[in-house]
Amino acid sequence: MLNGKEYTPDWESLNSRPTPEWFKDAKFGIFIHWGLYSVPAWGPKGSYAEWYLSGLINKDEARLKYHAENYGKDFPYRNFIDLFTPVNFNPDEWAQLFKDAGARYVVLTSKHHDGFCLWPSTESKGYNSLDGAAKRDLLGDLNQAVKKKGIKSGFYYSLYEWQHPDYPDNVEKYVNEYMLPQFKDAVQRYRPDIIFSDGEWDRDSQQWQSEKFLAWLYNDSNAPQDVVVNDRWGGETRFKHGGYFSTEYDPNSGALDEQFIIRGWEECRGMGKSFGYNQNESLEDYNTSEELIKLLVDIVTRGGNLLLNIGPKADGTIPKVMVDRLLDIGSWLEHNGEAVYGTMMNRVSQSGDIKFTLSKDRRELFAFLEKIPDKELIIKDVNATADKKISFLGTSIDLRWQNKNEDLVIDIPKTLNKTLGSPPVFVLKIPVLPYLDDPDVDIIIENDLAEITVRSDDSHIGYLYEFGDKINNQKLSMEYRGPFTIEKASMLNIKAVADGYQSSQVISLPVNILTKNNGMIQKTFQGQWENCNQMLEGKLRNEKIVYNFKLDPIMKNDFGHSFIGYIKIDEEGTYNFRTVSDDGSRLLINGVIVVDNDGLHSRKTVSDEIPLKTGKHEFEVQYFERGGQESLDVLWKGPGFDWRKIPAFKLFYTLN
Repeated sequence: MLNGKEYTPDWESLNSRPTPEWFKDAKFGIFIHWGLYSVPAWGPKGSYAEWYLSGLINKDEARLKYHAENYGKDFPYRNFIDLFTPVNFNPDEWAQLFKDAGARYVVLTSKHHDGFCLWPSTESKGYNSLDGAAKRDLLGDLNQAVKKKGIKSGFYYSLYEWQHPDYPDNVEKYVNEYMLPQFKDAVQRYRPDIIFSDGEWDRDSQQWQSEKFLAWLYNDSNAPQDVVVNDRWGGETRFKHGGYFSTEYDPNSGALDEQFIIRGWEECRGMGKSFGYNQNESLEDYNTSEELIKLLVDIVTRGGNLLLNIGPKADGTIPKVMVDRLLDIGSWLEHNGEAVYGTMMNRVSQSGDIKFTLSKDRRELFAFLEKIPDKELIIKDVNATADKKISFLGTSIDLRWQNKNEDLVIDIPKTLNKTLGSPPVFVLKIPVLPYLDDPDVDIIIENDLAEITVRSDDSHIGYLYEFGDKINNQKLSMEYRGPFTIEKASMLNIKAVADGYQSSQVISLPVNILTKNNGMIQKTFQGQWENCNQMLEGKLRNEKIVYNFKLDPIMKNDFGHSFIGYIKIDEEGTYNFRTVSDDGSRLLINGVIVVDNDGLHSRKTVSDEIPLKTGKHEFEVQYFERGGQESLDVLWKGPGFDWRKIPAFKLFYTLN
């Protein structure tokens, strides 16, 4: 139990568990895909070699041809157990490599979708690494070696299997008599620091009994109290339920939001395309060390972790290209790790081509640069602390600098490039004044009046505010002196200020004092569609007035909504609109499609702009979901303000 709290088997309780801080501090982990698929180690370029069995089952011509030519048309996949002989597997050497690479945690595939286990699972008797030609508890051996090196250790586990006799015909039996006992056995034996669940998309979390498993894991298992889990626990859970949020080959998807930072997130990917070793991938198919280091920097500066995969060969050899890449990353981290480990996302993650992280005490800003100019470096919207040193990590050279208005100007000595060499990314350490946390504001609306209260335990912190759509840092002139009331709907813009600190960012909160005409007509449809037009022609289930774009929690799969009304524009200008959805969505103004995010797809962001005059405009958002995950966010930005949710007081279901 984390912090002495017992969790109940429901998502509300489980989601209240904070992601343990060690995971957010770790930043870099090693993923290992290793199993029977490592014997053929084959897939077309650009495919996952670990899905070899799936290719055979689904009659993939390329894999069937390769299998017949090399093993025989009738050679069963399960017979690879006799060819999986990791004679060169040395767990201590692997663990040392991961330590040299700078990894802070390791995740090995205990069981992939093919069902083969890398430990002596009772439920998988005869189809595990101890019972096969390997004759070893591979998961246990590596787990022990990794922990000896002071590295966190855990495992990947697939909830579903391609060829289990009870799946999918008898899911309840499969889960109760096979999957859950097997999963729990691995936990009790190896006490994982981290669990990467997968294969969740095939069923919802209720069928997998994920809530019960996680409550057991947190409350009663042998796992450490600070065990970490991901969000892959059912077809509806990703980016919503469980632990940290997980992306895959998609760190720039646009899906990232505030919850990603609160929960923590992790991008997993191979050095090439495949996770399992694929003999068809040549050197040019792998990311270079420089590309991987830049990828790590990009993810860390946006508040995430990189779980970088390696695919060992069947004999336990880690391919040289993978070893070289890991050692290059480790060499860079040896000099620059201070800017990576244990840092937090800066509230401005990037200025031009320069990216940032921030120390936990917020007093050291780390700036990542791919190039250093010849004479001077100008970093926009950054000021350093007076009489403090600025230097590049890995050197003892103190740089001359000065603040010029809102920017930082650093002199670059002629000999600096020779001193630094040519790493993929340079890192500056800049002392800064720590910034304050955002104000904690309560807005309580009763009888058409809003009472506004700022909660604060520190008398040294003050608050400045203004009302209106526009945000202007310099013009927040009204000083908060205690709770007050207002009687008109507006946006409250407020920031915290104190001597010796940078002010907090300005936060904008809607004061939704609503009239009888506010709201939108939400129509709910049920069915299976491929686009929004098909949804609108489908079965109408109900209709009601709503005040936001939340999805109906009763609906689970194969449903859709249209939100119809008017949006009030108070200042003429160009407005941008955005939908982030899984599956499709569209946003229309005055009958014209402004944002087209339609079709079947995972969480995806689309934005576009439109000039609007003052007054009310017809406004509609259409959304549909077809199996798996569901999500919808609707945002806008306009003259004087950046991306935010559309406040309820701007939306009307009637022109009156």
